[in-house]
Amino acid sequence: MRFLFISLSFVFLLSLSACDSSNNNQQPSVITIGLAAPLTGTSTRAGQDLRVAVEMAVALANDDLAEGAPSFRLSVEDTKSTTEGTEEAFRTLISNGVVFIVGPYTSSNTNQIISLIDEARVVTIAPASAAQGLAAKSDWLFRSSLTVDVLMPAGVTATQKYLDFKNVGVLTNAGDHFSQNAEDKFIEEINQLSGVSVGIKQSFNRPGSDPLPDLTPQINALTNATPKLDALFFFGLPADRLNFILKAHELGVKDLPFVITLLSSSDIRSAHESAPSSPEGILALQVWISGSIHPTSQAYVKEHQKRYNGIPSDFSARAYAAADLLLRAITEVTPDNISNDAVRERLARMRNIDTIYGPFSFDANGDAEYTPLVGVVRGTSIELLED
Repeated sequence: MRFLFISLSFVFLLSLSACDSSNNNQQPSVITIGLAAPLTGTSTRAGQDLRVAVEMAVALANDDLAEGAPSFRLSVEDTKSTTEGTEEAFRTLISNGVVFIVGPYTSSNTNQIISLIDEARVVTIAPASAAQGLAAKSDWLFRSSLTVDVLMPAGVTATQKYLDFKNVGVLTNAGDHFSQNAEDKFIEEINQLSGVSVGIKQSFNRPGSDPLPDLTPQINALTNATPKLDALFFFGLPADRLNFILKAHELGVKDLPFVITLLSSSDIRSAHESAPSSPEGILALQVWISGSIHPTSQAYVKEHQKRYNGIPSDFSARAYAAADLLLRAITEVTPDNISNDAVRERLARMRNIDTIYGPFSFDANGDAEYTPLVGVVRGTSIELLED
């Protein structure tokens, strides 16, 4: 009986915080948006960018409220850059009655909380998770960043045209779900190209919270491969990408083109600060760049500059886009039915929404659909490849 009472109390708390006013015929005055982000640990830099972006999205939504509409407040929990910390952060938000959450950051951490959000019926929108197939596991999970099954076909086609490669190498973090999934999809795409093959594969095993390894043996094996490689594709987490770029520069690798999936502007700036020439010329498969000419993106960059006196990173952009989509869904449901069910349905029906990515839709599984980008690093920014 005690267990039953606790369970019923938990469900009651959720129903109140979900703002389902059908039970009391009253519109809520404040709606809490949760953020689960890595504010400490190996992904701290990205986590801080995520926090700033969601804070800005909430502030802008509050500035634009219709008269009498409920306002928004933000509740932030640190995932500590680990799967265990992510689950703890989600449990804390849920126990506090939060049913609208932005996060987590990585695909591994997103996979970790699927059963939890299903059980609690929490509307969750992951801003950066890119491994294939995760949203299909849950009706309550949406992902606003492109997945590897969208990124890889466009990326392989564009980079092959630009580099005319025939023999490529691969270096992958085999301990990370996204990185391994990206490699698998990459190999699948390469196998469809006539006259192109993967000459050598190297890997390292680093779950997101582990120390960074010395990649000297892997890089030496790749650069000394016979026949010589035409390009090297790298798949890893943000800290892995920076570690790889700086180590390759330290080892004097200059004539081997690198292609890095979701290489961020933050990674580029950090590499540039340590070794100015190290990121120059790297090709990046991306979902957003600060130099986008799309009006909504330009307006976002201008607002971010006004508030924070700097250009937003793509970590910030992806978090802002996720929060913006969630906040739109909440404001677009009928005021007397701002419930987790209603908001989930509104997100699921979003098609051709104007966002910083351009026209945006969720597919039948809750994954994002829009146009991927391929660019080259020039200085501290990414410039789109010319057609």
